[in-house]
Amino acid sequence: MEFVDKITIRDVARRAKVSIATVSRFINNPTSLKESNRRKVEAAVKELNYQPMAFAQRLAGGKVNTYGLVIPGYEGVFFSYYSLEVIRNTAASLDTKGVDLHLHIYWNKDNFRTSLVDGVIFADIIGNEKQLRRMVDERIPVVVMNRKVTDMDVNYVAVDNFKGAYDAVEFLIRHGHKRIAHLAGDLATQCAQERLDGYTKALEKNSIPVRQEYFYNTHFSRKEARDGLKKMFDLAEPPTAIFCCSDEVAAEVLAFAEENRIEVPKKLSVIGFDDNPHCLYGNIMLTTVRQPIQKMSQAAVDILKDWIDGNRQSKHLVLEPELIVRDSVSFV
Repeated sequence: MEFVDKITIRDVARRAKVSIATVSRFINNPTSLKESNRRKVEAAVKELNYQPMAFAQRLAGGKVNTYGLVIPGYEGVFFSYYSLEVIRNTAASLDTKGVDLHLHIYWNKDNFRTSLVDGVIFADIIGNEKQLRRMVDERIPVVVMNRKVTDMDVNYVAVDNFKGAYDAVEFLIRHGHKRIAHLAGDLATQCAQERLDGYTKALEKNSIPVRQEYFYNTHFSRKEARDGLKKMFDLAEPPTAIFCCSDEVAAEVLAFAEENRIEVPKKLSVIGFDDNPHCLYGNIMLTTVRQPIQKMSQAAVDILKDWIDGNRQSKHLVLEPELIVRDSVSFV
């Protein structure tokens, strides 16, 4: 069947007796339409043989050779080590397979055009659960990174954040620390909650009280970390060690310590999370928990490609982080 180039979206709308916007929604997000309108547009598309580029290939069961990557938007997303590493490693992995990357930042509005991609990788799910569910309903192949999805049958590749945090706090305890603080991330995220749980469990297992004054939610913000540090070091018994939700927050701890003449690690031990190379340079080499971001990105690409190629076996991978011991921890 030959394509008729001069057929436009306006022609489809006229034939279906709907608005142009309705046809556009059908192309990009068909489940958003009422069933009656969807049927009208489907019939008009078939009658007129309207097949705009990528949508035509999708209708024909073909591939557009492009995978989507969705990054939840938040303040500082373009300066986030995690986000930038996910983009870099996902793009590199796709390049080895001859597949293009379509990057989408989710800013509280689901306007992702699934007609442009064969499948989608979610770098995380933070406030965009409905977007994920919409794609599952549309039967778009998806893989979620950095989060275990239990309420939908979805492929995911996550990190054992609980174990990473538990091992870090155990390491501090073995160095004699009992006054151990935690500067937590945004607890709306699964990774931050699991790191808090690992911190708490390690203390409880070693019969060390979990003290509320040694906990502060930074939302992964250096500014909020600074606010928490000021409160902690105004205490009669400030912490002797701090487990941080990220290396960026740990870097703020090191800066605060230097400004206030608190010697690290002699007077204060610090552990981060990520293994961000930008936090390695300085007087103190940071002990941290290394996230396998490269491995996680590559695994997500491999799983998505297998799914798109017809191997529809669900995969749930949880990768182990690694404690990297450097200079910022010492015995009490």
